[in-house]
Amino acid sequence: MLETLLNGGPFMMVLLLLVGSIIFISVKNIKEPYNTNGIVLLGIFSALVGISATYIGVNAAFSAVPEISNISPQILINGLKTSLITSFTGGIIMLISTALWYFFIKRHNLLVV
Repeated sequence: MLETLLNGGPFMMVLLLLVGSIIFISVKNIKEPYNTNGIVLLGIFSALVGISATYIGVNAAFSAVPEISNISPQILINGLKTSLITSFTGGIIMLISTALWYFFIKRHNLLVV
């Protein structure tokens, strides 16, 4: 599992920093409200970082295909699989941060209708 996350490239480190920020804000939110909307904003930003990293990886892989005469399909598929790690991780982070945000909104009665 850890090896798979580290294969995500440099954008995975950005996602791990975003997870650390979400955890920090969530811990501060346990007793009293502290920047509750920042949790969901960081989650959305992590999803955007994941999608952008996937686009950059797939674009680089497909731009290299015409230059290589004998490319193995397994190498191309493994590269595409590796590029999708960041988008899946960003999506999971977004789902978790949305659930945390909803929990803290309900806990501190911050939802104004």
